[in-house]
Amino acid sequence: MGSVAQSEQKVAIVTGSTSGIGSWVAKHLHSRGYCVALCGRRDTYGQAIASSLDASGNSAIFVQTDVSSYESQANLFQTVWNKWGRLDVLIANAGCVDRDSKYNFARRNAAVNDLPPQPDTSCTDIDYKGAIYGTTLATHFMRHNPGGKGGKIIVTGSMIGIYPCQTFPEYCAAKAGVHQWVRTMGPILQKKENITINCIMPGGVETPAMPDFSTAFLPEHMTLPETLIRGYDTFINDTENTRTGECLEAAHEELISWGHPGYKSGAFAKRTEKVYEPWFEAIHGEKSELPGSMQGPPEKGPKIIAVTGATGSQGGGVVNVMKKTPGWKVRAVTRNTQSDAAKKLAAEGVEVVQASFDDEESLKKAFEGVHAIYAVTNWWEHLFQGKSQDESGEIEEVQGMNIARAAAATPTLEHYIWSTTPSAKRIFKGKLLTPHMDYKANIDARIKSELPELAAMTTYLYFGYYPQNMAFFPLIKPIEYPGNGQYIQTLPTKPDAKVLLSGDMTVNPGIWVRQVLATGSKAFGKYSNVALEKWTFQQMLDVWSEITGKKGVFVETTIDAWTKLWGPAGNELGLQFKFGEMCDPWEETEEHISPEELGIDRNEVVGFRGTIEGLKSFF
Repeated sequence: MGSVAQSEQKVAIVTGSTSGIGSWVAKHLHSRGYCVALCGRRDTYGQAIASSLDASGNSAIFVQTDVSSYESQANLFQTVWNKWGRLDVLIANAGCVDRDSKYNFARRNAAVNDLPPQPDTSCTDIDYKGAIYGTTLATHFMRHNPGGKGGKIIVTGSMIGIYPCQTFPEYCAAKAGVHQWVRTMGPILQKKENITINCIMPGGVETPAMPDFSTAFLPEHMTLPETLIRGYDTFINDTENTRTGECLEAAHEELISWGHPGYKSGAFAKRTEKVYEPWFEAIHGEKSELPGSMQGPPEKGPKIIAVTGATGSQGGGVVNVMKKTPGWKVRAVTRNTQSDAAKKLAAEGVEVVQASFDDEESLKKAFEGVHAIYAVTNWWEHLFQGKSQDESGEIEEVQGMNIARAAAATPTLEHYIWSTTPSAKRIFKGKLLTPHMDYKANIDARIKSELPELAAMTTYLYFGYYPQNMAFFPLIKPIEYPGNGQYIQTLPTKPDAKVLLSGDMTVNPGIWVRQVLATGSKAFGKYSNVALEKWTFQQMLDVWSEITGKKGVFVETTIDAWTKLWGPAGNELGLQFKFGEMCDPWEETEEHISPEELGIDRNEVVGFRGTIEGLKSFF
C-alpha cells in the first residue's frame, strides 16, 4: 500500500449519498476541502452528484456499492485508497426502512401448515450489517494513513432506535443495534487505533426513505438539514480525536448528547457491562487495556467502604457503625495518618490510608478496590483558617469535585454517598445566600451534570443542626450569666424557629450510611434527612435545662449584632438560621427516600435528648 500516491487533502467516504442525508453530507465535506467518495446503488444519480462537485474527478468520485455486501464495500474502500492513498472519515449513512411487514396480518387465516415466507431482512443487512462492514474496512485502511494511524467513523442512527415506532419494527431494531455498536466499539478503537466512532440520531427528515414527510410531521418535529450537518461537524471538528462512542440526537434545531443510561439495578448492572479480560483476550487475541477492566475473577469477601473525613464528626460516626456491620470493611481516608485519631482507628483494626482533597490522584489511589464511598467536606475548616465565606465555599467545591471525580474513576464502585445540605441561594434565586450550604449544593448539581454515571449511583444525605454544638461550639454553647446563676443562649433567630436535628454524630451518620447501602439501588438519586427530629430552639434549650439542671434562657439577637460578636462564623450561622425562618430547608419532597423506606430503626437513632444526656459531663 505504501506505493500508492497519497493525497495531501483529507479523504472521506459517504455511503448512501445518492440522495438525502448522504448527499448533503458529501457536498458539505467537499466544500470543506475533503476529497469525497460518494457511493450508492443508483449509478446515474451518484455520477451526477459527483460530477456536480468536481467534473474532473480529482476530488469527487462515485463508486457504485451495495453496502449489504462485504465484497462490494471492500471494492469501494480499495478504489478510494488506490486513488488517494488515505482515508480520514467514513460516514456510514446508507439505510432503508422495512421492506415487508413482519406482522403478517394478511396471513391470519392461513392454515397451520402454510408457513409464512422468509422475512425480508434487507433493512438489517443495509442499516446494521452495512455499518459493521464499513467499520471493519475503515479500520483496516485508517491504520495505514500517512502520519500515523487514525480517523473518524460517523454512523447515521435514528431516534426510533431509541423510542420504538411500531410502523418500522425492523428499522428500529437495526438502528438500536447501530447505536450499541458505536457505544461498544468506540472506547477500543479510540484507545488502540486512534479511530473514533460516533453516531448522529435524527428524527424525521425529508428524504426518499418514505413519502410525504412534510405531511406526516409538523415542521417543528422534523430535523433540519443544517442541524444534521452541525451534528456531523461536532465529531469531524474534534481535532484531538477523543470523543468516541457517543450518540448525538439531532432534534429540530438542537443537538442533544445521549450519555450513559445509568445503573437501574446498581452493582448488578455495572458488573454486566464490565470487560472481563480473560474473555476479551480469548475472543480478540489481546487484552482490551480499558480502564476498570477485570483482570481476573472478582475478589470474594467483605466489601470495602472508603470513608473520607474519617477522623471528623460525620466520618467518625460512619466508621463507628460500619466497622461493626457484617459484610463490610472500613477504609478510613485521612489527610494525616499519624494523627492521634488516625492511630486510634488503626489500633482498632481499621485500615487507614492517606489522601488529600486537593490531590485527585491521591484520592483515586485511596479508593482503589472500594465498593462504596462516603464523601464529606469541611467548609468551616477553611473559614477558621482565615478564608472568607465565599473563598471557603470555592475551596470546598473544588475539593468536593475532586472527590467525586476520583470516585467516578473507581471501577469497583457500587454506591456513592455524598454529605450535603439544602441551598438558600437555589431556593430563593439568589435573594439569600448561605455559602456553607450553597457550595455543597453546587457539588450536587455538578455531579448530576458532569458525572452522570456517578450520579446514577449516588445518594445524598442532608445534615442539619448538631446537638453537640451546645457543648463544644462557643457560638451555640449556653453561658452562665454573672450574678444570677442562669445560662443564656444568644442566637440570631426566633425561639420558635424549627431546625433539622442530626442527633448524635458519633452514631447517626453510620446508621444512615449502613441503611442506604442495604437499600441499594432504591436509594440511588435520592436525598435523605439525617435524622428524625425537627425542633425549635426553645425546645432544645428547655430539654438542655432539664437534663443539666441549669436554667437556660433563650435570647434573640440580630445577625448584625451576632456578626460583630463572632465575625464571619457568626454571620454564616445567622444566615442559616434566617434560611430556616423563611422556609423548611429540609422539607421532604419526591426526591427524598424516607427513613421507613431505608429500614431505619427509630429506637436505634440517638436524638437530641440522648445526645445531651451523653454529653452531660461537659456542661
